[in-house]
Amino acid sequence: MKDLQSLENQNKVKEKKLKLNIEKLVYGGYGIARQGRKVFMVRYAAPREIVEADLLEEKKDYSYAQVKRVILPSPVRREAICPYFGICGGCQLQHIDYPSQIKIKKEILIESLKRLGGVENLPDIESISSEYELRYRIRVQFKVHSGKLGFFKTGEREVVDIEECVISHNRINELIKPLKECSRYIKELKEIHVTYSPTEDKFLVKFVAPVEIERELLKALKEDFLPPEVVGIGSYSKLRTVLNRRYWIGQEHLYMKVDKWLYRVSGDSFFQVNFTLWESFIKAVVSPLSFRKALDLHCGVGFFTIPLSERGNFIEGSDTNSYAINDAQYNTKINNRDNVIFVKADALRHLKSRAGEVLDLVVMDPPRSGLEEGEIEVLVKNKPDRIVYISCNPTTLARDLKILLKNGYVLEKLKLIDMFPQTYHIESISFLRLK
Repeated sequence: MKDLQSLENQNKVKEKKLKLNIEKLVYGGYGIARQGRKVFMVRYAAPREIVEADLLEEKKDYSYAQVKRVILPSPVRREAICPYFGICGGCQLQHIDYPSQIKIKKEILIESLKRLGGVENLPDIESISSEYELRYRIRVQFKVHSGKLGFFKTGEREVVDIEECVISHNRINELIKPLKECSRYIKELKEIHVTYSPTEDKFLVKFVAPVEIERELLKALKEDFLPPEVVGIGSYSKLRTVLNRRYWIGQEHLYMKVDKWLYRVSGDSFFQVNFTLWESFIKAVVSPLSFRKALDLHCGVGFFTIPLSERGNFIEGSDTNSYAINDAQYNTKINNRDNVIFVKADALRHLKSRAGEVLDLVVMDPPRSGLEEGEIEVLVKNKPDRIVYISCNPTTLARDLKILLKNGYVLEKLKLIDMFPQTYHIESISFLRLK
C-alpha cells in the first residue's frame, strides 16, 4: 500500500507545471528560481529567462525542476549541439554559448569563495578558455548495459545509447562502433574506459565487468573488431569507484607530448583530459613561480612537477597511485631532470615526512573532495612561503581557502581554466603567499 501511495505522489509531482524566472546559474549547472519562499533548482535553464518547467522532486529547503518549454529565452541561449543533450547526463551547459559559459563559471567561482569561504578581497580572475569547445576529451568512460553503450541518463542509472560524443576526440568517436561490437560478446560488461594519445594516435582500452573475462576472448575481440591503433587492453573489476586490474594484454602505456615535455602515461595513471589546454595549463601554473625546495602533492605522472623543476633547485612529488609514480620516475629520465624525486605516499604522509623543513613552495592538485582535515592542519604548521592550489570544485576550494587565509596566507592571484567546456565543472588555480 505504501509503495502505491509513493508512486501516486511521484506521479503528482511529475504532473506539476511551473512558470519560473531564472535568476542565475549555480554550481552543478542548475538555474535558480524562486516563488515566494520556495527555491527551485532548474536543469537546462539559462540566466535571465522565463521557462515552463516540470517539477521533478520536492525537498525540505528546495525543489528540483527541469525546463519543459522556454517562454522568454535568455540572450545567451543557443541550440544544443548534441542530439543527446537533455537526456544524457554528460553535459549541462550546451544550451549556453561558449563565452557565456566562461562568464557564468567565473561568477560561480566568485560567489562560492565569497559566500562559502568568506573571501572578501578577491584578486582579478584571469580566465583561460579551451582552444576547442568540442572534441577535446582524450579520456572517456563509457557505460554499457543490455547492448547500449554511452553514458547515464541525467539523474538516473539508465544508459543512453550513443553514436558519438561531441566533446570527445574524433578518434575516440571512431572507436564507438567497434566497441559496441565487442560489448555484444562480453557477459555482464558494465564499462569501457578509453585513453587516447593524440601524440602517437594510439589507444588503451579497459573492459570492466563483475565476472572474469576470458583472456582468449579478449584477444579474439581485439583482433576481430578493434583497429591496430588499440595497442593495449585490460580486464578489470570494480568495487564502488575503485578499479582492480585482472590482467593486461599488449602495451601498457602511451606517450603524451606537451610542448617540449614527454610523458609516459600507463593505463592506470591519470592525465589531464583536455588536450587543447595542456600547454596553457602548465604555463598558467609554472610561469609565476620560483623556489629552492618544493613539494608537489597529488602529482600523478609529474604533469606539473617536471616543468616546475626548471624553476627551482629541488622538487619532490608524491601520489598514492603506484602506476603514476612509476610513470613519473620514468618521466624524469626521458626529460633529463636530475633535481626531481617522486615517492609513493598520500599528501598527509608526505607533508609529515617534511615537517620542520624549510619549504618555499607546495603545489597541490587534490581530488574533488579537496584537502583532508589532517592534510591542511600539517600544511599550515609547515608554513611554506607559497602554496599553489589547483582545484576542480569551488565549494571545497572555498572551505580550504577559508582555513588557509585564517592561518596567515594571502590570496595573491586566481585563475580559471576551462578544462571541461559544456559541463558545470570549474577548474581553478589559486596562488597564496604567507604574510
